[in-house]
Amino acid sequence: MIKPNNQFIFMKRELLLVFLLVSTWSYSQEKEKNEEVSSFFKSISWSVDILSFGRITNFEKDLGTTNPNNRIVELNDIDGGLYLRPDLSYKKEKISFWIKPRFNMEVVENESNTEFYFQQAKVKYQINEASYVSGGRYIKSIGTSTFINPSNPFFLETGRLNPKIELRPTDFIEYNFTRKNLDFTLLANISKGEQLLFNDNLFKFDNQYGVMSEYYGNSITIGGIFTLSKNKRYHLGFYGQKNLNDAMVVWFDGAVNYNPNRFYPVHEHSTGLLGYEMVNGRENEKMFFTGLVGTSYTFKFGPTLNFEYLYNGKGYDSETFNLYDTLIKDASNYNFDITLDLANLNLGRALNTGMPYLRQHYIFTQLGENDLFGKLSYNLRYFYDLTDNSSQFSSLIEWNILDNLEIFSVFLSNMGKEQTSFNQLINSQFMIGGIWRF
Repeated sequence: MIKPNNQFIFMKRELLLVFLLVSTWSYSQEKEKNEEVSSFFKSISWSVDILSFGRITNFEKDLGTTNPNNRIVELNDIDGGLYLRPDLSYKKEKISFWIKPRFNMEVVENESNTEFYFQQAKVKYQINEASYVSGGRYIKSIGTSTFINPSNPFFLETGRLNPKIELRPTDFIEYNFTRKNLDFTLLANISKGEQLLFNDNLFKFDNQYGVMSEYYGNSITIGGIFTLSKNKRYHLGFYGQKNLNDAMVVWFDGAVNYNPNRFYPVHEHSTGLLGYEMVNGRENEKMFFTGLVGTSYTFKFGPTLNFEYLYNGKGYDSETFNLYDTLIKDASNYNFDITLDLANLNLGRALNTGMPYLRQHYIFTQLGENDLFGKLSYNLRYFYDLTDNSSQFSSLIEWNILDNLEIFSVFLSNMGKEQTSFNQLINSQFMIGGIWRF
C-alpha cells in the first residue's frame, strides 16, 4: 500500500484554497460590477413624446406688409408636423446630465422637411453641498413674469403663446454657490446654440458674461443679473415675487439696457439707393428701461387670473412707428435689381427688430386652470396695446383622454388696423394635434 505524500496533500489544499479565494474575488468583482451597472441604469430616467399636428394660418402677404407675396419668409397657409421628443436624464451623487434630442418633420403640400437638433444637452457637477458647475445647451430661465421676462438678457422671447412649439436653446457655462438664503452665479453664453435670430443679415451673436444673485425667503424671491459683452452692450436685470396669501401673488420684472440689439427705421439709406433703412446704430447707444408689474389671483372654485402691465422703453413712439410703417410700404414696392435685395433686407429686419413688442405700453391678461375634472386644462389670453388700441386673443386647450394621450388645440387672432404690434405677419392661426407619451 502506497502512503499519501503529506507535502503533496498540503499543496493540493493550498491550490484549492487559492482557487476558492480567486473564485470568491472574481464573483465579488462581477457582483460589484453588476451592481454598478444596475445602479447606473436605476439612476437614468427617460420619456418620449410624439407630437403630431395640423395647422391653418392666415398670413399677411399683401403689398405694403412685411412679407409681400412671401418674398421674405416662404409661408404656407396649411401645414402639419410630426415631432419626436425624447428626454433622458441621469442623476447620481455628484454628476447629473440631461439630454433632449429633437427630430422634427414638417409636411407642406406633400413635401417634407426634417430637422435634428438638441433642445437640451446639459451636464452638472456638484463640487460640494454649496457649489456646482454646469454647462451645455439649454434654456436659462430668469425672471418672474408669466409672458415675457425683460430681466433675462439671453433670450428675446421667454414665453410662447403656443407652448407646444419650444423656444430654441443657447449654450452656457455656469458656476454657482449658495450661502444661506442667497444664490450667486457666474455665467456666460458661449455660443448661439439653436437661436435663429443671429445671422449676417440680422444680429451678430455676442458672448455675454455676467453675475447673478437670488434671495429666497419664506414667501418672497428677489433676484438680479448684470451682463456685459465685448461690443459694449450692458444689461442690468432685476425681478421679485411676493406671496401675499394663498390666493394672491404679486411680482415685478425689469431691466436697464445700454446699446441693446435693436433695429429701428431711419429716413435715409447708407447706399443712397433707397429712401429708408432699418439700422442697429447710434440711437441704441443710450439707456433703455423696460419693466412690468403683475399679479395673479386664484379663485376658490379653481381658475387663476393673471394681469400684467408692461412698459417697453425700447419700443417705438408714434413718430418712429409711422416711419417704420412707411419704410415697410416703400420696401414692398421694389421688385428688381440690387434695390430688391436692399428692400428685402429692410423687410427682414422689420420682421426681426430685436423686440417681441414694438410699442411702449401693453396690458397682458390670462385666465387658466389645470386638471379641470381631472382631464382638462385651459388658458385664455388677451393682450392689449394701449398705444394703437390693437389686441390679440389666444387660447390653449388640453384634454388628457388617457394617461399617456393628450389632444390639444391652439387658437390665435390678432385684431387691429393694418400694421400693429400684433399682426405684422399673422392675422389668425388654428392648430390641433395630439401627444403620445411613453
